[in-house]
Amino acid sequence: MGAVVLVLLPALVLAAAVLVYAAFPYRGADTPGLPLVGRAMRRGVLRLPTVAPAEERELEATHSR
Repeated sequence: MGAVVLVLLPALVLAAAVLVYAAFPYRGADTPGLPLVGRAMRRGVLRLPTVAPAEERELEATHSR
């Protein structure tokens, strides 16, 4: 029983973090009650590498050949 809780607890925490990010900072709004969390999430996402839409289309074109 304890092993199940130890495995599921981090999964639930991660799911809640994704839900909070999708509901507030992704849309440009501050998280109610904890705006510091929303700002930290935005900073973390800005540091991650992303693919621009134009680059994505180029990658799809080269892979579809």
